[in-house]
Amino acid sequence: MELVPQYWWIGLIAIVVIVLLSKKTSKAFGGETEEIDAKRAAELIEQEQALLIDLAEKTTFEKGHISCAVNMPGISFINGTAELSVTSKPVILVPMKGLIPMPVVQYMDSVGVPKTYIFKGGLEAWKEAGLPL
Repeated sequence: MELVPQYWWIGLIAIVVIVLLSKKTSKAFGGETEEIDAKRAAELIEQEQALLIDLAEKTTFEKGHISCAVNMPGISFINGTAELSVTSKPVILVPMKGLIPMPVVQYMDSVGVPKTYIFKGGLEAWKEAGLPL
């Protein structure tokens, strides 16, 4: 336990390495993603150029969500029960607890989704941008 305060910097280095590797491996493990903000997400949705998928669990989704969002819990991609009916449009993913499981990105790539966007900030960013719920 005494080593932890002395060697905290090793943990910091490990986190940085993991983040850098995850960015480089996202292409290798099934698809490239791009982060977008609320304004850009709203533009794509309004122009009917993208589908918004909220990865939150059903109970969390029911407590509050972006009105045009489709709920597809992240676990459905992990256990193989996810089914996306529209694959010709780009998809905007609303992360669950800020995380996108790799199986979600792999699934989008495997069904031929042309582009996968990650909407950062979730419901709070949407509200802050003054967009309707």
